[in-house]
Amino acid sequence: MSDTLMAVTALSMTISPILMVILDLAILPKLERNEEKKEQKMDEVSEKNKVLLIGFGHFGSTVGRFLRASGVEATILDSDPERVEYLRKMGFKVYFGDGTRAELLESAGAHDASILISAIDDREISRILVEVCKEEFPHLEVMIRAKNRLEAFDLMDLGVKNIYREHLDTSIKMGEDALKKLGFRAHTVHRLAKQFHDYDEASLKVLVNFKHNSDEYISKARQQIEIQESLISGELSRKFSVNDHTWDSESIKEALNSETGNTK
Repeated sequence: MSDTLMAVTALSMTISPILMVILDLAILPKLERNEEKKEQKMDEVSEKNKVLLIGFGHFGSTVGRFLRASGVEATILDSDPERVEYLRKMGFKVYFGDGTRAELLESAGAHDASILISAIDDREISRILVEVCKEEFPHLEVMIRAKNRLEAFDLMDLGVKNIYREHLDTSIKMGEDALKKLGFRAHTVHRLAKQFHDYDEASLKVLVNFKHNSDEYISKARQQIEIQESLISGELSRKFSVNDHTWDSESIKEALNSETGNTK
């Protein structure tokens, strides 16, 4: 008993300074920032657009920049005051506020908008936002980010149809680039990637029914993977890529050069 008490005492003396450092550097600053957010008054939104974009971190800013480059303006809301200030310096028009607050969405023109894009990376906040939209702005077409399959399952349970898993497209893009480096033609790779994406989205609608049963989920997931690989393999075996060389940029260049007599 004495040895145990001595060990516990020594361990607590060792851990206590570490815990104090963690408290000072990580926990307290976060609590202070949360309090500042609560105290800071939300911005008054002075514009109305057909698109509302909630969350303007790395994911959201990519979506926003693409829309703006395509001539579509979005009303952007973000709940991080430091990020809002930084983004304004970068030339973005971003409003500070909690996008889950119905009154802020109302002032941002939610009743007149047609699409709400959520790029929030917090699972619980995403759920709250979906519920607010369903109750207050049911006409909005909600397009929402999900980190992974589990988060996508939660959103599907809430009735969300437009779910975008942030790792899926990036992973497939990496696979596309790898296939190109291995000699696959660009258009063949594009078609394979499109079919893989569609098959994976279809499997999600099957697997959501088994998410609470681990053994059944594993069994169904393996089955879906086999089906997915079989379908892709079947497409290749039917040689759908035999004419894909006509989409290849090098082939097009060679054909044009041949017609014009250009040997370069």
